[in-house]
Amino acid sequence: MAKRKKSAKSRTVRAGRPQARLLEAVHQVWLAGLGAAARGPKLFRDLVAEGARVHIATRRATVKAVRGAFSDVQEGITSRVEQAREQAGDAFENLEKIFQTRVHRALNQLGVPSAEEIASLSKRVDTLNTNIVKLTHRRRAARTVHSKPAHKHVEHVRSAA
Repeated sequence: MAKRKKSAKSRTVRAGRPQARLLEAVHQVWLAGLGAAARGPKLFRDLVAEGARVHIATRRATVKAVRGAFSDVQEGITSRVEQAREQAGDAFENLEKIFQTRVHRALNQLGVPSAEEIASLSKRVDTLNTNIVKLTHRRRAARTVHSKPAHKHVEHVRSAA
């Protein structure tokens, strides 16, 4: 029984599928290799060597392209992460300000003095304490000055009597 060749229409239908296209490409490479081998061993060796050079160059270009793409993706991700960190930091600062404002407002409504008011009052108390110490020293000095001569005078008067 003789084999019938496939029509061009059946090849076209099969060529539409990815697996069929790959199979067709492999078949063509096989036929090219057979044709090169039929022309002579030297031509075959030359074609194999040229194929190896093309393979190496293609591989290098592919590795370079993949590394470049990976680097670009990595830079993009790093940039986006940094932007997200900045936005999170800004949001946290805003939230902290809002919280502090609300706490300050609530404390004011309850009549709790602020840190500035307490610091001002502490300075006033320190000034008052300093003034009290000065007045106390002046009074003691005044008493000492008035009491010593009076005391001596009284003793002198007593001894004369």
